[in-house]
Amino acid sequence: MASQPKRAPNFQAVHSIIIFVFIIILIPFVSSSDSAVARASPATNTIAKQSEAVALLKWKASLDNQSQSLLSSWNETSHCTWVGIGCNDANKVTNLTLDSIGLKGTLSGLDFPSLPHLVKLDLSDNLIYGSILSQIGSLSRLASLNASINHLSGTIPKDIGMLRSLTTLALYTNNLTGSIPASIGNLRNLTTLILYENSLKGSIPQEVGLLRSLANLELSRNNLTGSIPALIGNLTNLTTLILNENSLNGSIPQEVGLLRSLIALALYTNNLKGSIPASIGNLTNLTMLYLYKNSLSGSIPQELGKLRSLISTQLCRYLAHLVPFYVI
Repeated sequence: MASQPKRAPNFQAVHSIIIFVFIIILIPFVSSSDSAVARASPATNTIAKQSEAVALLKWKASLDNQSQSLLSSWNETSHCTWVGIGCNDANKVTNLTLDSIGLKGTLSGLDFPSLPHLVKLDLSDNLIYGSILSQIGSLSRLASLNASINHLSGTIPKDIGMLRSLTTLALYTNNLTGSIPASIGNLRNLTTLILYENSLKGSIPQEVGLLRSLANLELSRNNLTGSIPALIGNLTNLTTLILNENSLNGSIPQEVGLLRSLIALALYTNNLKGSIPASIGNLTNLTMLYLYKNSLSGSIPQELGKLRSLISTQLCRYLAHLVPFYVI
């Protein structure tokens, strides 16, 4: 009997069978993988969206119990609805404004790098104590920093000079010590620098003369020594220069006369010597001039008669004029 010829294998059918088996085997893994992604993605997205909230809740937990009750809205709801919190369109925290509500605690529990979009930080008029952490320098978008009227101690960190977007720096009425860091000269956008009523020492850094946008400079009631830097004459936008109640010495620099926008000049209760510079007569917008309780000598320059906007002046301890001051 003749043998039957071998039938050629049907490769198309075999291929279809292999694909079918492969799909049957693969389906459970794909389903499992999809489920895992479905479970992980929302969690991952939530964590990404809530990283700022986590940082804020951690700081809240570090505050005293009464302070935590003041932040009762800081819970599982959207952090952009919390008291004191402002967000941009992407739900990123841009404002942290908690002034005058009685918060008590430190800044050590506040993770500044977790708030990279922060533009305004206002914790003024509270009971915040402890030091200002160097990591505050990570807030590259920060335009306004106000931690005044608290109990902050320690030094002003040099990292403050990394806040190049800063326009307002107010740390007055605290217990800050050490010197004013030279890095403050990096804050070229700064318009307001208020550090009065602390225990700062050392000299006024020359780098202050680099702050050409500065309008308000108030360093009174500290322990500052040394002379008033001549580079202060660069601050042609300055309207307020308040340096009273320190231990400044040397003479009043002639360059003060370059501050033609100046409205208030207070240098009283220091150790200043020499004469009142005639260049002060250039300050025709000046309304307040206080130079008493120094060791100034010489005559009152006639050029002060040009200060026709002056409504209050006190050149010595017992001489005050509350009407326009003219020298003939």
